[in-house]
Amino acid sequence: MNGVGSDTVEPELSVIIVAWNCEKLLADCLQTLHDHAGNIAYEVIVVDNASDDGTLMMLEHDYPDVRIQTNDKNAGFAKANNQGMTMARAPLFCLLNPDTLVTEPDTLVRISQRMLAHPEIGAAGCRLTFPDGTHQIGDAGGLPDIRSVMVHALLLSRMAPRRFRGLFLQEGSIAPPFGEVAWVCGACTIVRRDIFRKIGGLDESYFLYGEDIEWGSRMTAAGVLVAYFPDISIVHLQGGTQKSNGLPSTQWIDCLARLFIDHNHGHKWWLFRASMAIGFLVRAMIYTVTPGISRGPEMLSYARYVWRLRLPATTDSTRA
Repeated sequence: MNGVGSDTVEPELSVIIVAWNCEKLLADCLQTLHDHAGNIAYEVIVVDNASDDGTLMMLEHDYPDVRIQTNDKNAGFAKANNQGMTMARAPLFCLLNPDTLVTEPDTLVRISQRMLAHPEIGAAGCRLTFPDGTHQIGDAGGLPDIRSVMVHALLLSRMAPRRFRGLFLQEGSIAPPFGEVAWVCGACTIVRRDIFRKIGGLDESYFLYGEDIEWGSRMTAAGVLVAYFPDISIVHLQGGTQKSNGLPSTQWIDCLARLFIDHNHGHKWWLFRASMAIGFLVRAMIYTVTPGISRGPEMLSYARYVWRLRLPATTDSTRA
């Protein structure tokens, strides 16, 4: 049975989607979910962060079985997901971004069966791709400590992914059925209800960006196995929900800096800044001489920005 529209059928999995002015993206996401979920009883919960476009009208007209929670203001990604998980009825949750497309057959069935076959896994994520099928860096990774930051910044994980595990997971570093990571991307996160109750939800002081890394790091510290499924893929239209949100382009860097500060209690801050600045500088040089890639000036701007970061301003400015 696909979808659960009544309270008489207990869902096996709860899909939770946070929406904010993304009518077309959400409609496409829900259609692909319907087409490729597979033979599984699931419910869909949409938490709407005060959209002023046609999102709610579309849901009511085209997807009457979707359970909707409406907020009177944009509560942020973390808080809205926590609301959805509190409402969810299934023993297994799937946090899904509205800018994702479920394109592989029986995706929810495969995810559910993998979790059922491996009860030791508390939370998991799958391979995120661009529409052309190429791997999207940032779907999982390691703890935000100085080693993983330096491995990523110096491109060691890209050059030897099986030997060096950095902050962001590289393609080919994990083989099926799963491998252990410290965190998985919030665009598609699978978590057991029991883990949500034990660990708590996403940190609501992160308004956008970084809350998934913090959550996974907290789970890992508590001994929860966080897994990555490299053979299950979902398309992620990266940034599709963040257009025109008013946040600065460096917001993700600020949140990453805060994550490092919080995880390492402020220690080795200068190493973080130096490593990230050098990493962006190296990328700026590579992109400048690479045909078809025009991100050299952007990377150089990031290098300057991260080098100027100061601890008090970083911790204060990244809290919602």
